[in-house]
Amino acid sequence: MTQAQVERFFGNQCLIPALQALGQSRQVTARGGLGAHHEAYYEIHLIMDGSVHWWVENEVHYLHPDTIYLTRPGELHGGVKDMIQPCSLTWLQVDAAALPHRGMQLELAALESRLCKGAHQLVPYVTGMLAECRAPRADSARVVAAFLDLFMAQLLRLYQSEQEARPMPEPFARLLGAIEAQLERPYTIQELCDFAHVSRSRIFQLFDQFVGQSPISYIMSQRIKKAQQLLEYSDKKVTDIAFELGFSSSQHFATAFKRHTGVSPREFRHS
Repeated sequence: MTQAQVERFFGNQCLIPALQALGQSRQVTARGGLGAHHEAYYEIHLIMDGSVHWWVENEVHYLHPDTIYLTRPGELHGGVKDMIQPCSLTWLQVDAAALPHRGMQLELAALESRLCKGAHQLVPYVTGMLAECRAPRADSARVVAAFLDLFMAQLLRLYQSEQEARPMPEPFARLLGAIEAQLERPYTIQELCDFAHVSRSRIFQLFDQFVGQSPISYIMSQRIKKAQQLLEYSDKKVTDIAFELGFSSSQHFATAFKRHTGVSPREFRHS
């Protein structure tokens, strides 16, 4: 991500009633301004790179690349500390009532989860819609409608596939619990394998399948998540938090924290 950019279309600019907003952005530095708000339509975000820390209603989500993130009409949502971190993402606002297929409307309303993996599979449809909105032609509304239909069909298939996926193996679930309980511990890949009783290749498969990250990335993201909680809800010194979470120095902690959140620990605490 070398240059910030934003492109967005709203209402009639999106050419069909079912599509109420469409956009993409590349954020190279953290910024504020993502305060509490709600939409009248379903809002679907595709996180392409970077990571964002968002909340919706009483939930907080730490979103990583290839995540699909959905908010429903009327749900209050925003960024943790009203911020958006360095990332690339695209988003749509969809009026479900205007979708041509009644079954699709019902499936969308019945989704149990707001998070799903597979954002990259939906990007070609968004790219096609954006191209038509940039330079509309006589048949562009028909083309956008076709792309949106494919987008929604694939979106619902991804969510359904994830809901039907095999449950998390118990040894791996215990491993995740152990990591959360001892974030300061410098785990090696072999230690993770031994704990879960799996091979090296299998441990990477499990992390990718169930948390969408590599083992090392997952442990670091959990450390940063815990650090944010301590910075916001405790008066512990930054140096003490760094050592409590297993960082070798406060500088190492500050570097890792800023890489993940876009701001330093002190900036986060006082924002």
